[in-house]
Formats: sequence, C-alpha cells, structure tokens
Amino acid sequence: MELHPTIWRTCRVLAGATRLRLLKEIVTAPDRTVSRLASSIGISISRASQELRRLNSRGLVRTLRIGPEVRYRHLTDPQVPSAKPLLEALSQGLRRNPESGEEECRRIAKAFTHPRRIAIGRELLRGTRTLSGLAFALKMQTRTVSRHLRIMARCGMVKHQGSQFLFTPGSHPLARCLVHLIKQQPA
Repeated sequence: MELHPTIWRTCRVLAGATRLRLLKEIVTAPDRTVSRLASSIGISISRASQELRRLNSRGLVRTLRIGPEVRYRHLTDPQVPSAKPLLEALSQGLRRNPESGEEECRRIAKAFTHPRRIAIGRELLRGTRTLSGLAFALKMQTRTVSRHLRIMARCGMVKHQGSQFLFTPGSHPLARCLVHLIKQQPA
C-alpha cells in the first residue's frame, strides 16, 4: 500500500530550521542516536525526538533499532513515493552550499506550505497570469491570491513583471523536485 502525504504538509515539515538541521546531520553522518543528534545541534533530546518523528512521518528518515538504541538513517519509506526524490533533492541542496544550504531549502519549502500556493504554482506552470486571471482560474478572492503570491515571491518562486506573474523556481534541486511533484499531483 502506498501513502501519499500532501506536498504542502511535507513542505511545512521541511520549512522547520531544526528539522532541516537534524536532516543535514543524518545525511552527513547517519546511524546516530537521538541523544547524539540533539547534542550535535544543541537542542534537548525530547525536542530532537519530536522533530525526528515529524521527518519520519513524511517518509524522509528511518529508524534502526540496535538493542536499546534507536538510530536514524536517511532512508526513505518505500510506502511514500514522493520521499525518495525529495530526500535526494534535499541531500543535493544541503551539500550544494554547506554555508547556506539549509536556508535555501527552508526558503523553497516555505513557498509551498499551503495548499493554495500549490494550486497557484500549478496554474503558473501553465504560463504567466495576471492577478485577476489567477483568482478567476483558481476560484479564489484576489486578495487571497495576492497574499500567497507575495509569500511565494519572497521565497523566490514567483516574479511580477508588469501585470503578469510568472513561476520562477530556478535550478535548485529541491525546487525542481517540488515542481515535478506538483505537476504529478492531481488538481
């Protein structure tokens, strides 16, 4: 049986700075316990455990029990088809720029942390649109679309040229992966 978690909820998990730092630690040095991961990024064990459960719930990390210890690996859940391409894109993005990789991944994920932003992205993949054209096509109020477009623009996913809005995800591996997943997801 396959599980299909929503992209926007997965992006909410990925937009968390602590979760991305934990994921980066797991990608860099897998098979560490919760206590070692918590210590490496300076948070409590209970907080690390909570955040790791969130990553696990999206299929992005797996646990391995060795005696009394639980260790974390950057292995995807085979029941979550979107997890494998997402983890590969995240790993590439985090390695791409060690200094700002986490922040880039967070920014990209934040652009898609709401189902309306997924719908806006899908509509803009069809071509440039005006604000009123987007509102009409998506059956949303103009001010609602405007608010989401501003967030997507701050995240670097949308540009405003004249009266037109265009989708500009760029070449970051996570952005390319999310665009691919958005195209595949039913409207």
